Amino acid sequence: MKRMNDILRLSTLIAVLFLGIQNLAVAQVSYMLDEAESSAFVRGTSTIHDWEMKVEQLQGSITLAEAGSINSLQKGNFQTNVESLKSDRNLMNKKTYEALKSKKHPQITVQVNSVKEVQGKLVANLVVTIAGQTQKVTDEIELKTLANQSLSVQGILDLKMTSYQVEPPVALMGTIKTDDEVKVAYHLIFKQK
Repeated sequence: MKRMNDILRLSTLIAVLFLGIQNLAVAQVSYMLDEAESSAFVRGTSTIHDWEMKVEQLQGSITLAEAGSINSLQKGNFQTNVESLKSDRNLMNKKTYEALKSKKHPQITVQVNSVKEVQGKLVANLVVTIAGQTQKVTDEIELKTLANQSLSVQGILDLKMTSYQVEPPVALMGTIKTDDEVKVAYHLIFKQK
């Protein structure tokens, strides 16, 4: 009889644990980046003009503990191919790919470690890898839940090329020099899986 009660208690405990774990898994919500609806641009300046490169390929996903609640972010990652950065100048594209060492390090990746509200603003803690070099950075973001339950994430990430051991590109025997600082402006749309 005692053995039967022990088996019954153990079975009940296993059932409760299983249902609890199942509910935790259901509570997690995964979102995939909608590349067609998203955009990102790298902007900078040089000794003769401002410049812009469009990021033509983006991939990424985020996982939230609760749908629509960025404060419940559990993980996030984004990546692009270096050679998907495009300007309307072929020489600039070539110099950029060389500076970013695209043959050896073809991807730029961003890992989102956490998002916290700081003085009424959302701040993302990121790990950014460019040209094989990794840096921890923070970025202020704007998050909106859209009518279709998609998420909109916008921001402008300030970076220095030399922080990633990238030599700012030069052209025409050094007469045109790119500034070290660049801004990555992004508007990303995520749809629930």
